[in-house]
Amino acid sequence: MAMPVPEHAVGPRVDLREATVADAAAVSALVCELTRRWIAPDCTPDGAARLLQMLAPEPTGKRLDDGFRYLVAQRGDVLVGVAALRPPAHLFHLFVAETAQRQGLARRMWETVQAWVEPPAPITVNASRHALAVYRQLGFEATGPELCEHGIVFTPMLWRPPA
Repeated sequence: MAMPVPEHAVGPRVDLREATVADAAAVSALVCELTRRWIAPDCTPDGAARLLQMLAPEPTGKRLDDGFRYLVAQRGDVLVGVAALRPPAHLFHLFVAETAQRQGLARRMWETVQAWVEPPAPITVNASRHALAVYRQLGFEATGPELCEHGIVFTPMLWRPPA
């Protein structure tokens, strides 16, 4: 018989919910913090500035208004993850705060966002260098070489639903 894992061993519960425009500032704060640390160093200075400008609260709110679907992960009142889908099937964001990494949260968020694509269809993502291994673990495959567009470095990837 399996023993229950005490809550302190895995940390407080993380809840997932669909974001609203009211979440734009918090989403932007987390995504910008992680972008500065993990993505911007691989970009040109102009590319990093362009990327961070695109991730600011106002453009984030506009994307929410324009039909992008955002999923947020919260531990209590603290935002610890963000995933976003640009319709019809492009994974626009998948970010997990460093304090919540290696706990299966990226996979939970990915599986939730995956279900938003109906019927199941291939899903694309532009992966940063730092995220390539994670996307491969989620079943994505590179569809071409690393690219640099407007100073932003990424690898185009594709996930295909099981046959």
